Amino acid sequence: MPEHTPPFLAIPCALTITRTFDAPRTAVFAALTDPRQVQRWLGPRGFVMTHYEADVRPGGSWRGCMRALDDGRELWHGGVYREIVPPERLAFTFAFELPDGGRGPETLITITLEDRGERTLMYFRQSGFDAPARAEGARAAWNTEFDQLARHIAGR
Repeated sequence: MPEHTPPFLAIPCALTITRTFDAPRTAVFAALTDPRQVQRWLGPRGFVMTHYEADVRPGGSWRGCMRALDDGRELWHGGVYREIVPPERLAFTFAFELPDGGRGPETLITITLEDRGERTLMYFRQSGFDAPARAEGARAAWNTEFDQLARHIAGR
């Protein structure tokens, strides 16, 4: 029997979301990558994007700020694009900026878009969460954001 027990090893968690949008794949890809469009829909219910900028290329960075509608607090976040294959695939890192100037845990988001004629099937995956509860919290936020994305695309 070992003299000591190894420490608990956290197993990274991931979330997946599948959505269908009533728009061609090129329109959905543009809504995910054009900073002017992203600023219109990104941010979960109860937040508005006050700032969004992006250098949409592999190695390019993105950064945004969400402001809470109830108390005005600002949540800055950003990351780096890892892969861009128009109009089918997008991968980038995501991390919140901390008040002390540091960064929170970094996750990797991968979005794959499949052409379904005038509709688009999206596979969304965010990996690297340190706890299932964090992944589920992110799922709730992303689902409200994808509702807003669907409304944005419908109004194009």
